[in-house]
Amino acid sequence: AWSSMATALAENRTPKSERQLEREANILAVAREALTEKGYDGVTMNALAEQAGVVKKTLYNLYGSKDALLLAAISEVINSYRGGAGPTGRGIAALVAGRVAASRRIVETPEYAEAMTKALVQADPAHPLIQVLLRDAVADHAAHLEAARACGELQGGVDVAELAEQVAAQGWGLILLWMKGLVPLEQFDTRSRAGLLALLIPVTRGACRRRLAEMLEQTTFAHRGGNER
Repeated sequence: AWSSMATALAENRTPKSERQLEREANILAVAREALTEKGYDGVTMNALAEQAGVVKKTLYNLYGSKDALLLAAISEVINSYRGGAGPTGRGIAALVAGRVAASRRIVETPEYAEAMTKALVQADPAHPLIQVLLRDAVADHAAHLEAARACGELQGGVDVAELAEQVAAQGWGLILLWMKGLVPLEQFDTRSRAGLLALLIPVTRGACRRRLAEMLEQTTFAHRGGNER
């Protein structure tokens, strides 16, 4: 789960008093406000320490790095990227609903998505962030696809592990295109959805495939309408 990152960050810093809890809550609130106002690159540990009323060493003792602090600050938002409303359980419908919820959340809070992605790109391969945002995400996609195969939604011969990686790559690739100015934020939701549907339709079958095709048609219509406006 996305929230496991915050858990990992907190392992060696369990607060021992109400005062410490309040101090930490204040630090995270200051970090969220700074991130919203200044963006990832505009946030500095010096400024955060001053605004939170602590010394910079306290921030490093608690979180270890700017990336870890910002990720702890937005852990609830990150967790909501995969916990949006939609079908429960596993399968293609739940996979698509999760992507829709995540895409809409990114449009609503782009500064958080940008911070998360920049931290991910800069992270060492052994960093726990890689496990949370990449390996866990691929495993979650694979679980949905395995459930889809079990109920006959996938065509025979589909490599679930490879398809799960492709789903993750498509999602992160679009985020990078948006961050580099190639995809307008107002188009992100529809393009993310359309890209996932285009990836899934060729490997699904029966009623599932027809539903996805209908969704793609509706998404394409919505995307064109948005461009015309």
